[in-house]
Amino acid sequence: MFKRLLFALVLLIASIITASIATVSAAQETWSETEVVVRGKAAVGPALWRISDGDSQVIILGILPVFPKKQKWSTQRIENALRGANRLITPPASSIGLGDMWMMMSKKGLPDRGTLKDSLPPALYDRYERTARRAGVSIKDFARDKPIWAGARLRREILQKYGLSDDEPVATIRQLARSAGVPVKAAGRYDIGPMFKAVNAMNEDSSEACLVYTLDDIDFDIDRAPLAARAWAVGDIATVRTNYQGSALIKCLSGSSQSAGIMDRGVGDSVTAVSAALAKPGKTVAVLPLGLLLRKGGILDRLRGMGYNVSAPQD
Repeated sequence: MFKRLLFALVLLIASIITASIATVSAAQETWSETEVVVRGKAAVGPALWRISDGDSQVIILGILPVFPKKQKWSTQRIENALRGANRLITPPASSIGLGDMWMMMSKKGLPDRGTLKDSLPPALYDRYERTARRAGVSIKDFARDKPIWAGARLRREILQKYGLSDDEPVATIRQLARSAGVPVKAAGRYDIGPMFKAVNAMNEDSSEACLVYTLDDIDFDIDRAPLAARAWAVGDIATVRTNYQGSALIKCLSGSSQSAGIMDRGVGDSVTAVSAALAKPGKTVAVLPLGLLLRKGGILDRLRGMGYNVSAPQD
């Protein structure tokens, strides 16, 4: 039972950290203005960018950090792109060693078996309770967690309650690639053990601030993730931009070496994967986070700087 709980919790936090990589530095003011395009309701599907070099091309679909499972979108263009493709590149994945798993479990709780209610300022705990009540989620299982872990677990429960997924539409596109006989490979793989250590090393003030960021993130996702997804489905990047925000966990670690490392590596590994694909004749399809793709100094900016031809989305 304990091992199952451990594995489930590690998957939970790993998914949150992977999502954080996907949304890093995606604040509205940092997006490249040249990539903000508006598409009409009659558009045939999500926006696609084409990176080309001679007889090689990579077709990129930018994705959101969370996505409603029931959101309808046309897969026709991505299916066409996958037909005959050399490979599908997916967002960076995460992994963790067994020792770091046990470390996280042993340190996720409050000292001396304290309770979250007793350790938080009353106003913050009241907000935490209100957020849980709004979604109809029980917080009983999180009662003795440190604020950052209680917030992370609450976020996961609420996303599930509202049908918001960290896995879509990537899971659907992976299946389409397999059906088309296209190999799938992540742009990178990260050991997130150091991230866990940085999180567990937070002092009381930082942990409480992180809970505030997470509650803000939950409210934003409940209210605006469906709006972003509907705009994404018709390629309206301008509307996506106004309903998109950066990662709560990255804000928690702001100024730390872990935060800076994720920023650089998320973009760098994606650029490396795309440029390696362009070294081979034919086409490759990539599914990459919009936050990494469109921010100033992000994936598209770096690819342009390397001399590749980058086309804007077109109907």
